[in-house]
Amino acid sequence: MAWYEISIKTSIMSIDAVSNIFYSEGAKGVQITNPKDPDMDGNSSGLWDFFDPQNIKLDFDGALVTAYLDRDDITATIKVLKDKVNGLQSFGLDPGLAEIEYKIVYQEDWENEWKKYFKPFRLGNKIVVKPSWESFDAREGDIVIEIDPGNAFGSGTHETTSLCIEMIEKYIDESYTIVDVGCGSGILSIAAGLLGAKAVIGVDIDPVAVKTAAQNVELNHLEDITDIRQGDLISVITEKSEMVVANIIAEVIIELVDDIDSILKPEALFIASGIILSKIESVRNKLENSGFIIVEIIEKGEWAVVVSRKK
Repeated sequence: MAWYEISIKTSIMSIDAVSNIFYSEGAKGVQITNPKDPDMDGNSSGLWDFFDPQNIKLDFDGALVTAYLDRDDITATIKVLKDKVNGLQSFGLDPGLAEIEYKIVYQEDWENEWKKYFKPFRLGNKIVVKPSWESFDAREGDIVIEIDPGNAFGSGTHETTSLCIEMIEKYIDESYTIVDVGCGSGILSIAAGLLGAKAVIGVDIDPVAVKTAAQNVELNHLEDITDIRQGDLISVITEKSEMVVANIIAEVIIELVDDIDSILKPEALFIASGIILSKIESVRNKLENSGFIIVEIIEKGEWAVVVSRKK
């Protein structure tokens, strides 16, 4: 059995989709190189407390998503990855160059590579995401999320995550029960807990994500108020909540709207992200036709967050 470092050249809009493809093939985490990240581009200080421009240079227009997989033979996996990346067009996503490169790496080198790229970074106004091995001098008012990227770090630096955290910060109340649909590594669930939610429920269909999210919840001492569950969308949730956050894709959000009413209290908020700009109107129309009032729509880069309220 050997570890392979696999890198896919893609478009900026397809970063999350390519990351999810890697996760579906068994990756425990991804490394994203995006020179045009709107939170990073042109900012060597401020939002980014640690920043090395050499780590984000690319010789093509787009982004590079890298993961590590253990395989006896990588041939079949590379074919599956190629087919899935090229298939992104059917979801309205540009796969970009869709070029795949790979090489064998030793496990100790792989572990050290993660540590080169994962540094403390800011999300929203108060949240700082900090890898467990890094030191960080918090400012007054900082809320620090501690994450171990050795499990399944996810794409916390992506625009969609930043948008969701900004909206959670803006609308949260300490009386709220918050549901995080598609919780991944648990960053949004943890942020909601640290920002003062009364209770948090995170759900994901992927057992690896569920295990990782639960570990990260414990790392941040939120296990008393946070429940991480495995299930498809909201199938394992019976509680009513004041806020639901879903950082997924537009097509799944539209599907979710049909059932989400069952877990929303009157006038509850629905924060939906992972929506490419071309899909905003589809999501808006679905929400309005289902009895939701649009509160606001915020765009960042190629992505948007739609905040709506149940009538």
